[in-house]
Amino acid sequence: MIINIHAGHNPDGKVACGAVGLLKESTEARKIKDEVIRQLQALGHTVYDCTVSDGTSQNDVLQKIVAKCNAHTVDLDVSIHLNAGAGDKTGNGKTTGTEVYVYDHKSKAQDVAKRVCEKIAAMGYKNRGVKLRPELYVLNKTKAPAMLVECCFVDDADDVALYDAGRMAKAIAEGITGATITSAAPAPTQPTKPTSTGYVHAVGETVTYSSCYNASTDTPDKVIQVRPYKSGKITRIQEGTRNPYLIENGRCWVNDGDILKVAPVQQQVSESTYTVNKGDTLSGIAKKYGTTVSELMKLNAIKDANLIFAGQKIRIK
Repeated sequence: MIINIHAGHNPDGKVACGAVGLLKESTEARKIKDEVIRQLQALGHTVYDCTVSDGTSQNDVLQKIVAKCNAHTVDLDVSIHLNAGAGDKTGNGKTTGTEVYVYDHKSKAQDVAKRVCEKIAAMGYKNRGVKLRPELYVLNKTKAPAMLVECCFVDDADDVALYDAGRMAKAIAEGITGATITSAAPAPTQPTKPTSTGYVHAVGETVTYSSCYNASTDTPDKVIQVRPYKSGKITRIQEGTRNPYLIENGRCWVNDGDILKVAPVQQQVSESTYTVNKGDTLSGIAKKYGTTVSELMKLNAIKDANLIFAGQKIRIK
């Protein structure tokens, strides 16, 4: 199969970042999405990550997601979310559960959606079933059959007690493929980071960021959008602040939600090949290496500049 998958909403800390309760929807949806992609790819399926991290509003996020999805010809579009509205933060012994939305019952996503509901329900969640939501932008505007998975409720203590991102991803991957995944390949080992600060990123890492702040304590209304995206080295971590990472000792403070990617430890600009990271564009790669999109397309036999994917090796010269 060829599949588009994305986590809904902007990253946490940004506008339109989704529901927040005992869990944060945006953070967990991205964990689930990453693991679903990994498991599907391990099974030999082609998967495009259409997640958006730089939306300026809820509508902008949705439009950018759909544009990414529609740039690919696929069998299925999958939107991953966590629900809210249960209002049960202490637990009543019952889960509020899982549900999956489709455009209509004629959608080719209908059977897949039913399987996904059943697989998640097998974890112990109430099966709320497949529901019609034709007004939802992602279901209405994508070219391929689409489904929107509401994994569980972020404000239900019983749902949260059952929740595990890895198990949830496995259930979704099994629902999509109809296969039983007995043992998924382990996730790639990441370079060990210093743990003294307790933060996700560390001093010395070179990161690419889409927005920043003038001060470590600035609130979301003071965000500065960075276009085109910039990269820089983390030179300081200010503990206990909202935007803890200082880039290149300048007036540029970022938080985890601002960071799009981390440069591979040994990646050098002089290399003859480049490994595509999540969020990369061919034009961005061309600019970084002082070449052109047309030259990269010619060297790599790429027919559509929009169709590159994370992990792909791109010849530079």
